[in-house]
Parts: sequence; structure tokens; C-alpha cells
Amino acid sequence: MTILATVFVPEGIVMATDSRWTRSVTRDDGNKEIYTLTDNAQKLVTVRNSTVGISFCGDAFIDDKTISDFIRIFDISQVNDDDTVESIAYKLHDQLQKYDDVHPVFKVAGYDNDEPFVFSLAKKHFVRTNKNDSSGRLTCGANWDGDYEETNIFLQNIKMDYWHMPLKDAIDYAEFIVELNIKQQRFSDRLATCGGPIDILVITKDYTKFLKHKVLKP
Repeated sequence: MTILATVFVPEGIVMATDSRWTRSVTRDDGNKEIYTLTDNAQKLVTVRNSTVGISFCGDAFIDDKTISDFIRIFDISQVNDDDTVESIAYKLHDQLQKYDDVHPVFKVAGYDNDEPFVFSLAKKHFVRTNKNDSSGRLTCGANWDGDYEETNIFLQNIKMDYWHMPLKDAIDYAEFIVELNIKQQRFSDRLATCGGPIDILVITKDYTKFLKHKVLKP
């Protein structure tokens, strides 16, 4: 499973994920066993010339490809330089309709004409999470997805003033959400489905860059 977080404040958007994949197998005796497959999974990538961030949780594979490779192929074959964040999100949603029995959840975030866009989508849902509030201004906030049930009550009870939160604090908070889930599971009496290094992507009006990112070291 996964824990991923997205925090969006006036200065920018922060996306963070863990790196653990688990696998469930059915043994000869009929019992299911879940074990850690890797702590090096890539669950946070960029598209549209590395300006739009996409994170994901749920299924690890689509059509015998890792989700990160699925997104790489999607970027090459479906995404154009003039695509908006919204059109990329819709294209990804349409792409999911081609597959049966796949249930990943995606977060898509980026800027167009200095306006931030944050989308959450899966095969059966599509929503913009930073849409206009009752006063007509775009909302700021945070959301998380994946295996978060045991920390959700705590996170929901944290009162945040997102409108006055500096970008650095948003970075720290996104990392905190992921790290909290990892450490809570580490000390619980069940299999820790979240773990490994934390990847962090920052998106602003002027740049998109990884602050933390796994790299290959031959």
C-alpha cells in the first residue's frame, strides 16, 4: 500500500509519497500472506516536460507495467506540451477506462497561467480538490490517500491556517503526514505497508523540482 500527501498553499503545491510496495500471495494451504516487495518504488513522477506532478497509490501495476512506467508511456504517447493540468488529468482518467480490475488513485497537480490545479482521480471518480470556495477564491488545504486509517483522526483534528502557511511549512507538513504514517506503522503490531524513503516534489508558479528523490547509484 502507500501513503501520499498533497498540500496546497498560496505559494505553491507540495506532493510527498513513501516508497514501499507490498504484495499479497495465496499459499498452497489457501492462506493469504502479505509481504514487503520493495522499499524503492517510485510513486511520484512528473509529466509535461517535468512541470506537472502525478502521485499514486493502490494498484502497483497496470497491464504488467509498474504505475510509474505506465505514466512514462502515457506522458510520451498522450501528453502534449500545450496540454493543461486539467486536460492531462482528464486524459489519464480516460486512459484508466481501458483496463478492467485496476484500482489506482492518482493525484495530478500543477500550474496553468499562474493558477494552481490539484485533481484527485480514479477509474470511477474525478474531482478538483482546490476548487473555488463560497467566496469565489481557490481553496488551500491538504489531503492524503492510501493506508492512512490509523492516523486519519489525528490528522483531521490538526487545525491549520493554510492561507497564511509559507511554502517551507507546507513542505514540512507534507513530509510529516507521510512520516507519521510510516512511523505509526513501524511501531504497530501489523505489517507496515508504508515505508522506505520519502519523495517530495514542490510545484510553484516559477518552477517544479524534487527536494527529495530516489536516484539510481550504480
